[in-house]
Amino acid sequence: MNCEKRVEVVAVMADHCWVKPMSQPLCSACTELGRCRSDWLRQKTSDQTFEIPLNDPISVNVGDVVTLSIDGQRFSSQLVKLYCAPLLGLLSPIVVGHVLEWSETLQAGAGLLGLALGWMFSQRWTRTFQIRINR
Repeated sequence: MNCEKRVEVVAVMADHCWVKPMSQPLCSACTELGRCRSDWLRQKTSDQTFEIPLNDPISVNVGDVVTLSIDGQRFSSQLVKLYCAPLLGLLSPIVVGHVLEWSETLQAGAGLLGLALGWMFSQRWTRTFQIRINR
């Protein structure tokens, strides 16, 4: 099931466009949960805008109202990719350090380093997120 959100185009460039969310009821995919699964859209107020990168030329103009569509299964897998790497990066060094009887300070430092590396990895891993723009 797709998660959809209506937005207004506020600027169009060659490689990206800027949009601002419009208030609307939840899409059918999110109605089952009772909240919008796409926090990055839900947290935006009507005055805030955000950028959508474009791979191909698109025929939209400033002021057009379009629907952003996100495949629900891909969205869920992106969330897993986004959160699992930092979590594993945080917990793995702590568990290994505990087994190898490292000091608590060394375990904490290794955990923070693992968290940072996991976050950087997840940011690169989730760059392929696709949003479809439907007229």
